[in-house]
Amino acid sequence: MLSALSNPSADFYIQSIALSLRYMNDQKLEEFGITNQQARLLGGISRSLYDGANISRKYLEDMMQLKGPSVTSLLNGLEKNGFIIRYSREDDGRAMNIKVTEKGDKVLEALRDVFKSTEQQLHSGMTPEEQEQFLVLLHKAHDNLSRNKYSENTKSVDSKKV
Repeated sequence: MLSALSNPSADFYIQSIALSLRYMNDQKLEEFGITNQQARLLGGISRSLYDGANISRKYLEDMMQLKGPSVTSLLNGLEKNGFIIRYSREDDGRAMNIKVTEKGDKVLEALRDVFKSTEQQLHSGMTPEEQEQFLVLLHKAHDNLSRNKYSENTKSVDSKKV
């Protein structure tokens, strides 16, 4: 039992890093009146609009890997703080359009610096080669979990067909 405590698993480090990153970013973002999650969503919306994507609630749920009510809450906060405007499409009142406001664009510029400084802190003490290897390994781990998640969803759909 003692050896397990003195030798934490990869899961421990990943969760600890994720919590630290979220906390650090939330602290830095507080001056802009936006949370880490809201900033991620705002950035994703901005990139999607730039790419010409059709933004739906389902699209945002998948992008953020969150359930509908959580995405709605984040959107409400962004809209309340003046970072976005939501409006119904003329051809389909149920569909939503989102526009990033001038205030949202300005905060996005500042957010780039915030996230860049956090990433620099994460990479502190790593050589450029170690930073590259770190990203390669994180990408592999992400792909492994994404592939596993997809296969589990497929299995549950297949088992329902039986």
